[in-house]
Amino acid sequence: MTLLVGLRGGDGLVVAADSRGTFGDPRGLTAQNDSQKKLYITSKYSAVLTAGSGELGASLMEAVLKEIHGTEGVTAIMDKTRMVMRQKYAEMFSGFAMQQLPGLTVPVRPDVQLLLAGYDVDNHGKPTEQKIFQLLSQLDFAPMLHNYGFGLVGVAQYALYLLNRLYENGSSVEHLKALAAYVIAETASQDGKVGGKIRIATITPQDGAKELSDADIDRVIAENATRNASLKDSFFKIGEKKQ
Repeated sequence: MTLLVGLRGGDGLVVAADSRGTFGDPRGLTAQNDSQKKLYITSKYSAVLTAGSGELGASLMEAVLKEIHGTEGVTAIMDKTRMVMRQKYAEMFSGFAMQQLPGLTVPVRPDVQLLLAGYDVDNHGKPTEQKIFQLLSQLDFAPMLHNYGFGLVGVAQYALYLLNRLYENGSSVEHLKALAAYVIAETASQDGKVGGKIRIATITPQDGAKELSDADIDRVIAENATRNASLKDSFFKIGEKKQ
């Protein structure tokens, strides 16, 4: 399983993913691998995150990256990504059902989910509007626009709860880096299907799409540990003052 996060901010966007792949039926025994690549920089102002069948997603992304080379603007990237995904899926799984139905003997297609984030661009290649899209193989990769500031794919319950409490429109990229790392780390602490190294990229008008180094991510995680301790400390001290 996995957790993918996309956040819109006042001065840019942040995308993040864990790196855990889970093998086997999650209702029983499973095995894990924490070296899955799920974050792809797709152009100067866009990035794509993948979930579901990790190996199939990686294979399909190779085809996508070839097709979108030289394309700019997240909506144009989404359109070409959807085209490639639908075409390759139809070729690979023409005899497979899209959804399991009672009594159906046809195999079900493996699951691939994408989260795309970035800027659209004007005729001069300058970034304009921020957008976050989701594409799901179960829905024939129909484009879904997240127009409420953030997007989540995978084990989203804990992250959705935290973002509903902590996310604010117009937040800075610096704040959103911390928030993205926090919701993934907190989810991993509660659900073993999320884990491994956290990968983060920022997308800004000034610097474009850039993936953070391991050292930068470790710094964000260390700062979050301090925030957690301060939150716990302040929670109990406020109660003590009222006594």
